[in-house]
Amino acid sequence: MRRTALVLATALALGTSAGFFVHTRMARDSEPEPAPLSQVKSRQVPPLRAQPQLRIPHQETRSAPTRLWIPRLHLKSRIFAASRLNSGPAWWPITGRQGGGDTIAVAGHRTTHTRPFYFLERLQRGDRIQIVYLGRKYAYRVSRSRVISAQNLHMADAVGHERLVLSACTPRGSAQFRLVVEALPA
Repeated sequence: MRRTALVLATALALGTSAGFFVHTRMARDSEPEPAPLSQVKSRQVPPLRAQPQLRIPHQETRSAPTRLWIPRLHLKSRIFAASRLNSGPAWWPITGRQGGGDTIAVAGHRTTHTRPFYFLERLQRGDRIQIVYLGRKYAYRVSRSRVISAQNLHMADAVGHERLVLSACTPRGSAQFRLVVEALPA
């Protein structure tokens, strides 16, 4: 019985492999020879039709720069990326944005470059600050200001509600301390 099973298994394996080689050889024989390149006729392929552009709502406002307006300081400025702090007020990296319920932090120079926050200490409780972000206006009212150590990097930590934090070096011409102005949504 074992011998019969072994013979059958061997015959099956040989038959299968022989069939594979015969089939492969026949397939190769039936393939036409490729034509020489000199005889190949070129054919014009019609150009692809351009797909209509999908319009994303508020697409224009997404590319529009974020604007900062502080009436008491007569300051109207664009808010730049953190890497462009020398160009004007700039977002702190890894802080929230308007409408997200997080801390939004913006830093600016007082005496160098464009010195947008030169008079930051003049802001008083209740003063208005407005930011236009993605085409929508967000209003804030100053709630407090304070001076902290330059080593305190937790001034913009999340506090569980939306707030705007403006910061700059103080006193003018020194980086020893930070002037921090906090504002809450109006």
